[in-house]
Amino acid sequence: MSLPERNTALRYHEFGEPAKTLRLETQDLPPLKGGEALLEVVAAPINPADLGRIGGTYGELARPPATAGLEGLAKIVALGGESQGLQVGQHVFVPSHIGSWQSYAIAPCDELYPAPEKLSTRQAAMGWVNPPTAWKLLHDFTQLQAGDIVAQNAATSAVGKLVIQIARHLGIKTINLVRSLDSAKRLEELGADIVLLDDRNAAKAALEATGGTKAKLAFNSVGGSSAYGLCKLLANGSPLVTFGGMDRAPAPFPTRYLIFNDIQLRGLWVSAWYRKAPREEILALHNRVFSFMEKAKIEVEIAALYPLEDFQEALAHAQLPGKTGKVLFTREDSGA
Repeated sequence: MSLPERNTALRYHEFGEPAKTLRLETQDLPPLKGGEALLEVVAAPINPADLGRIGGTYGELARPPATAGLEGLAKIVALGGESQGLQVGQHVFVPSHIGSWQSYAIAPCDELYPAPEKLSTRQAAMGWVNPPTAWKLLHDFTQLQAGDIVAQNAATSAVGKLVIQIARHLGIKTINLVRSLDSAKRLEELGADIVLLDDRNAAKAALEATGGTKAKLAFNSVGGSSAYGLCKLLANGSPLVTFGGMDRAPAPFPTRYLIFNDIQLRGLWVSAWYRKAPREEILALHNRVFSFMEKAKIEVEIAALYPLEDFQEALAHAQLPGKTGKVLFTREDSGA
């Protein structure tokens, strides 16, 4: 089998608006060294974090010139020397620092993690970021039991929908705040208990719907007044976990709720967890999350698939308001 000699990648040479900054470039692939793997990228999603990283606003930045894409699924095409137990043909996650928006990549074998073979390739391609984030949100900040309530804004996001699906199977009820009630029916189909418009009346409406019972946990990925509204829904001593800031507006400091309700303000950045966690811990979490997804038939919704060459259309689609799922880059011949 002859190995590919050229690679096509979406790269940026400076920080800026992705549609203006990204370039589709073709480069020679360097020779494979010992302890390295040649990967064929099968599929890679467009996440909000990708846009922030290209724009220079994300928490961890690559030094330009760099290849875009924080997560993706790849197939091992060839191995050089020590393989760390990997096999040609095996599916693995593309390491974030290498970039997944490209046709091929070379990566150290000791940085590769096996991807779930029982999920579809498209679902596996989205498995590194959002499913572990949703799982950790529900498991790492307080001990929840069946019948407990959690609240979240941006409920139509990928993480929001995963929280709904996982919570339903755990017997946990969800209060879901959205920008438009057009999404309510779909969220209820996924298992949402309460869906409300995210406005100044949301907290009052939510407590009326629960008969006054407050949430033991809340998730914020919007910021601004939406985050403040979630504070009103929390039971005494409960955490508000922020993992995104789509509003880009500062949230009013919840002085009253910190003093009189002793709420906790926490944060989650799954990329930081990956950097610090031992390999065994990462593998164990992946096994729990992906096994749960397989058995419960939990999926991340997909809006559209695009080849790398159509990246302008893909970026525009990914940023459409009201988009119903993830936009992925795929190879036409990859089977994804």
